Amino acid sequence: MRTLLLFLISFASFGQDIFNYENSRKYGDYLLKSGQFELASKEFERLVYFAPNNDTLKTNLLRSYRLSKQTTLGIEKLPVLYSNPSKVPYASALEYAKLQMQNQTWAAARDFWNQNESFSADDKLLLNVTSDIFNNNFKNARSTLAQIKSPENELAVGYKSILEKETHKKSPALAALMSAVVPGTGKAYSKNWKDGIVSLFFTAGMAFQSYRNFNKFGTNNHRGWIYGGIGLGFYLGNIYGSVKSTKDYNRKKINVLQHEASALFNTYY
Repeated sequence: MRTLLLFLISFASFGQDIFNYENSRKYGDYLLKSGQFELASKEFERLVYFAPNNDTLKTNLLRSYRLSKQTTLGIEKLPVLYSNPSKVPYASALEYAKLQMQNQTWAAARDFWNQNESFSADDKLLLNVTSDIFNNNFKNARSTLAQIKSPENELAVGYKSILEKETHKKSPALAALMSAVVPGTGKAYSKNWKDGIVSLFFTAGMAFQSYRNFNKFGTNNHRGWIYGGIGLGFYLGNIYGSVKSTKDYNRKKINVLQHEASALFNTYY
């Protein structure tokens, strides 16, 4: 009986030790590092409840929400964690900014980091440039980037390179003009070689058939007009397709640049 009593006391003590603050914190850190983000968020919620003034726990909680894609929950949690958005410490403020970016609520994100006192002037400018790049506002991004006081800043240099690449876009007007003069060349201009070759040969083929039938049967014969009508429709469609192909090319290029900007941002912050 005495042995059993000692065992129960030891087990109770062991259980209390498992769930004490320090072990819970270590367990939360383990869950976060091992990629079990949703479980980590539950653990850090409990820890923040017991230690409401610990900013590291709050940062880890927001990070867990972001990495587990509980974006809305993370955004809604900030007013519970901090009463004054302008006073949120840097690490937590950065996690919250990332949550807003993840949610693509760019206006709210900009309002937050521009009023937050933990971000430096250059941080705010870089965050605004990031917002502009992901909203395709490249002109404003260049203007904002020029205001950064540290021109050797790693992220600023990377963004400058991205914005320089963005200027090398294809012109839809030029593509339309090229296809109007020589069908298919506008699509080739936007690297759509296969469609360009098809457009050239099909339009030329219909024009040749129209000419051949007019020459053989005269202008009153319906065959020449049919081939001519088909050729004209394809010719006009080819011009429109060249414009669309060029816009698609530019859109894909911008998507690549935005992925590059995302990688730079996540490496820097």
